[in-house]
Amino acid sequence: MLLIAGVDSGTNFALSLINLEGELIYLNSGKNLEKEVLEICLKNGKVIAVSTDKKESKKARKIAASLSAELILPKRDLPKYKKIRLIEDFLKEKKLFSGAIKKLNSHEKSSLAAALFAYKTYKQKLKKFEDEIGVAPLYLKEKFILSKRRVSCFK
Repeated sequence: MLLIAGVDSGTNFALSLINLEGELIYLNSGKNLEKEVLEICLKNGKVIAVSTDKKESKKARKIAASLSAELILPKRDLPKYKKIRLIEDFLKEKKLFSGAIKKLNSHEKSSLAAALFAYKTYKQKLKKFEDEIGVAPLYLKEKFILSKRRVSCFK
């Protein structure tokens, strides 16, 4: 399964994993989580992109390099209102209880918002793909994204 990772680093590390259909696969935070991040990612699938809510992050860059994943960063640090909006839109789209956002700590919110920010990039590519061929199952979406990644690696 192809995944997009959102990370929030600091004393308390948070990790979110989303698949290409925008489903939340993993979300957690903790002081020791950073040591397990590669293992968690590899156990859940293949991470193709890593993102954070900051315009620059050495840790996100290092994680992306370790996973041979694309690094997707915002042009500017994502403001709090934008992170909340990304999460609220996600909860509405998935028909999840909007009160769930209150149960997340600030690190989990930041990592989820980062993953959703990166997911939007892939969602646009997949929409164009489905506009051409019609509704596609997950495995075809994954093949399409992987074929695009191979081509872009050799440009």
